[in-house]
Formats: sequence, C-alpha cells, structure tokens
Amino acid sequence: MEAEAAPLITEAVAELIALAAAMAANNGDAFQKHNFRLHQLGVDRADRIRAVNLAIQIKMAPHQDLMDMAEGYLAGGAEGCGGSCGEEGCGGDCAAEGCGEAGCSCGH
Repeated sequence: MEAEAAPLITEAVAELIALAAAMAANNGDAFQKHNFRLHQLGVDRADRIRAVNLAIQIKMAPHQDLMDMAEGYLAGGAEGCGGSCGEEGCGGDCAAEGCGEAGCSCGH
C-alpha cells in the first residue's frame, strides 16, 4: 500500500498564488487580504516579494515588448516602418504598402 503524497499546494502556496494574482489583476484589496494572511501564516517577506515580482514580470511582458519596439524605432535609429526602403522594398508590416523616395509609405 502506497503512502499518500503530501499536497503540493499548501495553504501558504495557495496564498502566494492568490497574492500574485491580485497583483496581476490590479486588485489592491485582494493584495492586502492575501498579504496579511501570508503574514499570519508566517511566510517570509522574501517569498512574498518573489511572488509579486513574478506577477509583475508576467504582467509587464507585453508592455516591455512594446517599449523595446518603441526604443528601436525612436532611440535606436530605425526609420520608417521597421525596415529600410531600397531595392528590396519595405520591411516589417509595411511590405504591401510600397516604398517611395522619402521612405516607406505606410505612414509610420
């Protein structure tokens, strides 16, 4: 007869998940509730910070991609619509728009 395995998701782990979900959902009330509950359970502040940081990393990934794109266009010197116009045509999403003498005609 096999011994039953201890559950992987303990009360503390469930509260850490809930804390991260509250952060990702911008729900301050839920964040406070789960942070307080974790404090009561004796969960270390470093573990709570780690859960919050994971939620922030996941939530911010699409925003970071957009920021990286904007930086590439505006600070990195990319011109037009993400590609240079030349014999090969416009790059990126503007390939169907065509190129003109002044650059891509996609309006970017």
